[in-house]
Amino acid sequence: MKVIPDKTFGLTSSTDLYLKLLFDIDRLRAGGGTKAVQYAAFDAAVTASHVLDWVLHEVDEASHIRLTGVGKAKKRAVAGFIERNSGMIGGLEYCRQIANSVKHMIITMGPVMMTMSTGSAVKLEWTDKRITNAYAIAYIRVDPAGEKINVVELFQATAEQWFLFLEREGLWVGQPPDFED
Repeated sequence: MKVIPDKTFGLTSSTDLYLKLLFDIDRLRAGGGTKAVQYAAFDAAVTASHVLDWVLHEVDEASHIRLTGVGKAKKRAVAGFIERNSGMIGGLEYCRQIANSVKHMIITMGPVMMTMSTGSAVKLEWTDKRITNAYAIAYIRVDPAGEKINVVELFQATAEQWFLFLEREGLWVGQPPDFED
């Protein structure tokens, strides 16, 4: 039997990708400069989006149909999953839009949120007319005049939703007691 070489650096399950998402969120929270925040925000969006790919690979045919409305080898599985589960994993569509945009420069699959944009900025904290702290943030704006959504909060909520989903679907893989994140 021919063994196919591993191309995932040892990540083997949707749980592993979920744990990577937590790592990406921690990097984003740590902040630093604008580029560090931009890169961590991109990584978190891509990871949160791709947990879905791993989930759809892991589930059996009946679960795949229940979750997506289509069989395993059929098109529209991702769109079907998002349509059926958007209330359960609310930030997933934002993550998909960001991941797809960064990878392809434009959205290449699925509907496009025409008014959604992303950005980053440096926030300044002042005390007695002096800057006492400066930190970078990343955000999503759903419409041009709309409020900015802090991506740390969005990604954290999405991660919590993914955890509950993985547990409910029986996909959670327990970690060894000495596991360090």
